[in-house]
Amino acid sequence: MILEQLLKQPGFIYELNRKYYYLGKWICKECTDTEAADCAVMYHMCRNGQEEPDTNLYFQKIRAHSDFALEVPYDPAKIQKNMAALLDSLSDDILESLKKQIQEFGEDLIKYCK
Repeated sequence: MILEQLLKQPGFIYELNRKYYYLGKWICKECTDTEAADCAVMYHMCRNGQEEPDTNLYFQKIRAHSDFALEVPYDPAKIQKNMAALLDSLSDDILESLKKQIQEFGEDLIKYCK
């Protein structure tokens, strides 16, 4: 279920066990860019604090970082295989956290990308 959701959504940065990953229909790789990871931290802080303009700002920055992190040529089979392996390695608690993050991303995608 999570795999199918991620493979339908554009790339975004998700926090998994204190590491950050670009996950989406065109990407599955660890985020090692400190600036991008910092945007993810700020996005969640602003979202949790209901700071609307800043939440949108960091949401847009994460989307931009995710697009710039794409690798060419696009290999959907490799992305799906890598994402399935990553998801299989996660504990139930981390998977629940990821589900919540995916839900929040979906809500904000509708809100900020009309």
